[in-house]
Amino acid sequence: MRHVRSVVLLLALGAGATASCGDGSGVDDDTIAEATVRVRADGCEPRTELGTGTSIGDGLVVTAAHVVAGADRVEVVDHIGATTATEVVLFDPALDVAALRPVTIPEPAVPLRADPATEGETGVIAIMSADGSIELVDVEVMQRVTILTTDIYRNEEVRRPGLRVATTVEPGDSGAMVHLEGGGVGIVWSRSTESSDQAWTVDLPSQLLQPASRRALVEPVDTGLCP
Repeated sequence: MRHVRSVVLLLALGAGATASCGDGSGVDDDTIAEATVRVRADGCEPRTELGTGTSIGDGLVVTAAHVVAGADRVEVVDHIGATTATEVVLFDPALDVAALRPVTIPEPAVPLRADPATEGETGVIAIMSADGSIELVDVEVMQRVTILTTDIYRNEEVRRPGLRVATTVEPGDSGAMVHLEGGGVGIVWSRSTESSDQAWTVDLPSQLLQPASRRALVEPVDTGLCP
């Protein structure tokens, strides 16, 4: 069972729902929760791929690439239950990172942090559950790593910079943001195969850390094949 610090019932109570705060990020829990979306991708029949995404400003939502791979239709569901179509404007199967530009921009957005995370830092990941509530799940940085793995298609070996973290994730949590002191530092792409209470995250690519380069991501890109 994962350690859920709080559950924010945004769909039932509206954006004014009360949540605890104090993860040290300088962003309160309500803002983190409201910036969290559910990503739904269709095109790899018969399943609909589900993941978690986060609004990062300049009209973008970031998630994991394997969530939208092969999709011909992608939607996001925001914290009040509104569904909007979105274009995939960044798709990196090596890093397993994707950026989306929804028709209706989810607000608010969370800040991102360029400084690398260090061992022992704590914070939360925010995940939208099936009932529309947002779970704020405790997370602790265990180790900064460069993971030797494969791309999302398991075709080529790649090196993926990121973190090994202590937290518990489940199917549908891929793409969730890790929020630490100062802002978001990366996204979850896999649960550890060695321990059920550990996961792997990948650093955000540099083009998502700068407002100017984020604003330049406007053209739809190919989402590749189904994984």
